[in-house]
Amino acid sequence: MPASTPDSSGAPTADQTDRVVLRTAESEAGGPGCPCDVIVVDDATGALTTHSLQALAEHEGARVFSWSSSCARAREIAEQFTREIADGRLVVPSGARTAPGGAAPASDPALEPVPLEEFASSADAHLALGRLPKSLAGLEDRARRLALAARGSGRDDLELVAGGRVKHMTRQQNEVLGRVFTEVRASLGLGKSRALIATGPRPGPDLMQPAEGTAAITIRGQAHELPLRGIGGVFGGASADAGSLLLLQSLDEALAAGEFDTEGTRSDGSLPGPHVTGQADPAEGPGYCAVDLGCGNGLLTAYLTLALPGARVIASDDDLDAVLSTRATLDALASQAARDGSAPAGGADVDGPASAPRVQVMWDDALSRHADRSADLVLLNPPFHDGTAIDATLVHGLLDAAARVLRPGGELWMVHNSHLRYRAELERRVGPARQRARDRRFTVLSAHRV
Repeated sequence: MPASTPDSSGAPTADQTDRVVLRTAESEAGGPGCPCDVIVVDDATGALTTHSLQALAEHEGARVFSWSSSCARAREIAEQFTREIADGRLVVPSGARTAPGGAAPASDPALEPVPLEEFASSADAHLALGRLPKSLAGLEDRARRLALAARGSGRDDLELVAGGRVKHMTRQQNEVLGRVFTEVRASLGLGKSRALIATGPRPGPDLMQPAEGTAAITIRGQAHELPLRGIGGVFGGASADAGSLLLLQSLDEALAAGEFDTEGTRSDGSLPGPHVTGQADPAEGPGYCAVDLGCGNGLLTAYLTLALPGARVIASDDDLDAVLSTRATLDALASQAARDGSAPAGGADVDGPASAPRVQVMWDDALSRHADRSADLVLLNPPFHDGTAIDATLVHGLLDAAARVLRPGGELWMVHNSHLRYRAELERRVGPARQRARDRRFTVLSAHRV
């Protein structure tokens, strides 16, 4: 979510949910209190970080730890508060401080996302501020990570204040927080927003285990059952969403029908196609490259590793939960292959810059770390919701990113809700498009980069 418009002083404007969180933290949670640190989680506007810095301004040595699961939002926070970071008053994840646009290699460890519990472990904080995640699994995941960090730093008095819109709040959220904290209560409302206050981490709750599921798909015409893993609030959890399944069915039919051959030429003679030999024009980059843009729980990435065994596969997502989920899915896929005695699926290759891995899973915003004209195939099942509201323009930046990284002759395969019309937009931003499949709910399009 983009940062809010700054006010006349240059500070970001707090929305109603920010205001109820800040008011509750001050009036019902006692504010920062001692000269202690404050943890801010998923600051949507920058206002929670700003007000926390102001509240701690007179406390020498006190710091604000601002963490976001969104790579784009983490970068915005880092760019917005460069002076406070330089002064040591604000701590942000190390990867967020790296300038986008290829300033460092894609495999640079400095660009690795930092899990919340690891990031917050050095904070001496009794107060954490944030927003209620959309899903209950996401809420419990965040709560457990904060509680683990608090116990590790000896702060059994941690208080979490998390706000949301009343229409999206349920008693189940109280129950989820009650599994992690000893006391949970609701604040007074402010307009259409309210906050929940959770205090006293319970002893014992560790990190949540990834949700487990499977997906039945065909790979080059052969039936396969792939393991799926879901962490936190990742879209779809550990299940295969219908849109992705329709996209894979259409793509696999094209592969099985010989539309893409194994020598890098398409049946119509154009170059390059989804070849699996890894041979490509050296001037255009090393080997065939397939990208899962917005990898979610890793279903499309897992398919690519098996369907294109000679290709380099890049999985990329702005959401840390998605990055962790995709890695867990690839690990499960590799374990399955080891048990079955089949060839490795690629999960074991996701481990470190020195190994030149065939499969890379990156925490990134719109492929900003991916070179221009370096990919042959991009798969995209884009988001259409900003929070809980439908926003059909969210896909535009992802289409532009796909167009930028595709080599001439490369293809984007995209699935979208059938009631949203995207073909004209796809042709304008990427190239000539054709419909591959359509049902009542979803449409699959492919576009040829010219």
